[in-house]
Amino acid sequence: MEKMRVGFIGAGKMASAVAQAILLTGRIRSTTPSSFEAKSPQDNLGRYHGFSHRKLLRSQTEQMGAHHPGGQLRLFRSQNHVESQSQTKQDTASHLRSPGIGSTSYARSTATYPKMKCWRSDGDVQPVNIFASAPSNRNLEKFQTLSCRTTHSNLEVLENCTFVFLATKPHVLPTVLEEIAPAVTPEHVVISMAAGVTLETLEEGLPAGTKVLRIIPNLPCVVQSGAIILSRGSCVGENEVDVLKKLLSPSGLCEEAPESYIDIHTGLSGSGVAYVYMFAEALAEGAVKMGMPGQLANKIAAQTLLGAAKMMLETGEHPAALRSAVCTPGGTTIHALHELEKGGLRATVMNAVEAATNRAREMGKR
Repeated sequence: MEKMRVGFIGAGKMASAVAQAILLTGRIRSTTPSSFEAKSPQDNLGRYHGFSHRKLLRSQTEQMGAHHPGGQLRLFRSQNHVESQSQTKQDTASHLRSPGIGSTSYARSTATYPKMKCWRSDGDVQPVNIFASAPSNRNLEKFQTLSCRTTHSNLEVLENCTFVFLATKPHVLPTVLEEIAPAVTPEHVVISMAAGVTLETLEEGLPAGTKVLRIIPNLPCVVQSGAIILSRGSCVGENEVDVLKKLLSPSGLCEEAPESYIDIHTGLSGSGVAYVYMFAEALAEGAVKMGMPGQLANKIAAQTLLGAAKMMLETGEHPAALRSAVCTPGGTTIHALHELEKGGLRATVMNAVEAATNRAREMGKR
């Protein structure tokens, strides 16, 4: 992949987030503990220290189980272990930051994101080999900050790149496909990031035999904790999927799935980030109501969500089992959960996922 050139047609916030992840992709070195290549997001958590947190967690949990047969006690000890790694995570995260790169605004002008390392000097794709096109310079500034090449010509991207991401708005994509189709060759791999535009539509708009894939990233890809689903077209082989997964691996979780799952993924994860933010806001406001300062409440709410997510990923337990383990007879948690049940939390969230999924499907039928 050393000579690979990657292009982006469209240069919005998700395109620049994916580009930043690609710049962090390193070559596979099985003997090097700091290799960025990992088999799973769980392994990514410990890659800088050359060990898998998940394996360590399992090992310690099993050892504890030998002395404490109760599953609930083992679970709490496991949780304590995960929490003890939080400082380690903060330390290793510093390796991703670079004083030379400023925070970039995405959702609104006042929102900023952590400074992150822009590329690996030994990575598979260097900034000089990433091209991005957009009609104006406004979005291209993000790519210029990453030291990538920029242009106003979509065809120039096709001329210089083999892997090409289509990151335009869905309603703009048909025009873009018509423009670039004559320049697409059998060597190109075209990856659409547009919601609602099916593989069938993409293949119909490009020359026969074109290798086409779809991906749907979500906003946390910006901080390398995203969730991406990819689906392959009829002419895509294992090699193209493997390369794409490797390029996207620093973004977070990347899973291949049937195209029918993409709209569900949009409702679950793409839109789901907003559900979590709303829950986090309510969680923190509850603490503020009870007398805790807002800044501290927000920080603790965020860490609570992060810790709960890590428990799910690292233990592999069903959420219901983890929830049950937190409850004690007559305790605070079971009383709080009763209030959530009375408010219909689970049904409301399920309805939200359904509504977002159905909306994504409607967009695909236009």
